[in-house]
Amino acid sequence: MKLRITSITASEFGELINGVTTALEDRLRPRIEPCDYGGGIQQFAVFFVSVDSDPLENKRYCLANNRASRYKDLLTHQVVKFVGIAIPVDPATVLRLPQAELSALLEGQLLAELESPVYAMPRKFDRQRLLADIKAVLL
Repeated sequence: MKLRITSITASEFGELINGVTTALEDRLRPRIEPCDYGGGIQQFAVFFVSVDSDPLENKRYCLANNRASRYKDLLTHQVVKFVGIAIPVDPATVLRLPQAELSALLEGQLLAELESPVYAMPRKFDRQRLLADIKAVLL
């Protein structure tokens, strides 16, 4: 299963959070990508959302990305089934924390979201096994 970890941010926070998401994706990819977690899901996408200091604004962006769906890949023209989770992050926190602490915070938020997702994942998608594999790398 392909793994994609990225962020949706205001421009002043982008560089700070992108370094963390890239490093996190690089750490998790060797464990996650060789696996099949069922349900025909081909990609797992994580979006850290840090757009506005208003929590409702961040939640609005999260709602659009917390879903299981499919899209047509622009390069291969193949339909890709994915599961996406979006996690709000207060921009003030991104600006305040050193890189290592921000990384630890985002990792914890990812694990918490997978423990109790805000929407029902596809029935045959093995979220618990994915969570166990991510924990094995991060903890």
